[in-house]
Amino acid sequence: MQVLSFGDEKNKAIVLDDFHAHPETLVQFAAQSEFAPWPMLAERKGYPGVRTSAPEALGLEVLDRLAPVLRSEFGIGSVETLKLQQETLNLMTVPEPELGPLQRAPHFDTSAPNLFAILLYLCDDSHGGTGFYRHRSTGYESITPDRVEHYLDRCFIEFNKYRRPMKYCNESDDLFTKVGFVPAKYNRLVIYRGCVLHSANILGDHSISASATRGRLTANIFVSHE
Repeated sequence: MQVLSFGDEKNKAIVLDDFHAHPETLVQFAAQSEFAPWPMLAERKGYPGVRTSAPEALGLEVLDRLAPVLRSEFGIGSVETLKLQQETLNLMTVPEPELGPLQRAPHFDTSAPNLFAILLYLCDDSHGGTGFYRHRSTGYESITPDRVEHYLDRCFIEFNKYRRPMKYCNESDDLFTKVGFVPAKYNRLVIYRGCVLHSANILGDHSISASATRGRLTANIFVSHE
């Protein structure tokens, strides 16, 4: 297990390699599953691809194994309850010329600091990885409830003033500074708070594919505590 921290805010990411005992079964499951577009994909918003439900036992298995890590590394008390919020298998399928403005920028999953994103790579390092970012004009690296309105107001102004390149976000640009990166690796699991600004980083068009065996297949699980 690696414990990483990025940027001025020292937001934490936990990396565990060789996580699943039989990752090939997840790839096989995905290859035999029917994927559907993510909500708002037609409006060129949200995850730029398709999803299917994860195997029924995956989320509980992951949560059971990671509960001690989440509690120790993120200071979650023993009386707080950890709860699964979402568990899907995902593939990026939207070509760069078809991306909407928000799909070309770093994003946050939620402003709630009690939600964790758990990402399991079911593809190799040729598919890039996950980048973490700082918004230049505000200095924000995470978007919390007290920041969200100001951040979205600034983005509305900036995205209308500066036309972003028609490509997936990768390195630093005029509006965002890249402060951290976790490379993709087959069967590598990454944990970070959903409020942290992040983006999938891809290396080429081969990552844009609806094929579970050739594309950028990931398992995405969200866990909250209360």
